[in-house]
Amino acid sequence: MSGDLNAGQGRCNATSRVLIKPVRAAIELGALPDVIMTALHAVHEANRTGAANDFVAVTFPGMVLSERGMLRGLKGMATGDSIELVGSEAALVRCLNMDRMKTLQRRGMIIEPDVTEVWMEAGDLCAAYVRERPSEKETTGWINRSRRRAERRGKPIGDPALRSRDKTGVVVLRYGDAVVKVREVVGELVDRPLTVSTYGFSTAGNPAIMPVQPVSVRQLLLDAA
Repeated sequence: MSGDLNAGQGRCNATSRVLIKPVRAAIELGALPDVIMTALHAVHEANRTGAANDFVAVTFPGMVLSERGMLRGLKGMATGDSIELVGSEAALVRCLNMDRMKTLQRRGMIIEPDVTEVWMEAGDLCAAYVRERPSEKETTGWINRSRRRAERRGKPIGDPALRSRDKTGVVVLRYGDAVVKVREVVGELVDRPLTVSTYGFSTAGNPAIMPVQPVSVRQLLLDAA
C-alpha cells in the first residue's frame, strides 16, 4: 500500500451528520450486515485517503443486544439497522462519493442519504464509540497456550476464543481479516477537537463524544424525566 495513506488518529470536525440506513427490502433479504459493513469500509477508505485533519466518525445510535451480533453465531451487541456518520460537510460528501457508497446508492440498497447540520450543543448527554483493544488473554497465542496446558493436565477448557468475544456492550466488526471491537461510552458533549482513527472510532483513553443521542442515552433521559 502507498506510504501516503493515513494511519492512526485524525481530527474529526463534528459539524454535520448523515444517516446510512438500508431500505426495507434490503433488510428483509438479510442484506443488513453487508450494507453496514460496506458503508464502514467506505469510511475507512475515505479516512485513509483524505485529509488527516478532516476524518469521518462512525456512530451506532441504534445499538442493541443481539443473539447473533455482527459475527454470526455469537451473542453480543449489534449495530442496529443504521449507522450515523459525523464530520464536516465536505468530509461526509466525499465519503458518500466513495465507490462502495455509490454502489449502495446505485443499487437502491440504502435510503437516499442527506447531509445535515448537527443540532446537539455542549453539555448535552451524548455518546462516544471507542475501539476496545484485546487483553493479553484474548490473543491467539494465549488461547493456544491455555489449550495446550489444559490438554496436558487432562482438564476441560471450553472455548476461550468464543468466551473472549462474548461481551455484552461490544459490537464486533470484521474488516477482512481484522476484527474491530467497539463499545459505546456515554458522556457530555464538549466543545473541543475530536480525534478518531481511520476506522472512525476513538480510544478508551480519549473518547470522542459525538453529537448523537443513541437509544441508551434517550432511555437515560427518559428515566430521569
